[in-house]
Amino acid sequence: MSPNQVSGNEFLYWINNNDLSCMSFTGSSYTWCNGRRGLHRIHRRLDKALCNGVCLDESDSCTYQVLVKNCSDHSAILSSHASNSLRKVSNFRFFSMWLQDTSCPKLIRDSLANKVVGCPMFILQHKLKRLKIEFRDWNKKSFGNVHNAVLLKQGLLLGIQHNIETTSFPDIDGLLC
Repeated sequence: MSPNQVSGNEFLYWINNNDLSCMSFTGSSYTWCNGRRGLHRIHRRLDKALCNGVCLDESDSCTYQVLVKNCSDHSAILSSHASNSLRKVSNFRFFSMWLQDTSCPKLIRDSLANKVVGCPMFILQHKLKRLKIEFRDWNKKSFGNVHNAVLLKQGLLLGIQHNIETTSFPDIDGLLC
């Protein structure tokens, strides 16, 4: 047996011994490209994501997304685990693009200026909770549904990447990373 076969068998033994399974994926079929041009370009799916039985039991689905390839020869992958839990925790994210809008400081001032009665921690919690709701509504009104816009652009990029993977463009191959 060659050293590559021994290493491959050891890896398969380790996967089976730890009850790991390959996760299903979305996005490009390939995770690696040799970076060569024309007929010498090779695409392969070298990178995969694994999860164990506990992860599968505690999640509705375990998947990964092959992201649009950047300047590396490997595409990044992003795992996703949909929980069985009914309770959804909504984290607050402050987007730096909000600071570019001149109405943002006024929204913050007006929201925090509202009077709330109670102990200091209750007041802070109540004001921040209200500010989060006001940010969410203001964001949709001012910027539209950014999440859907990003998904749309990612779909367009994925289509372009798929076209590049399936078609040879000798005149522009040198422009790619």
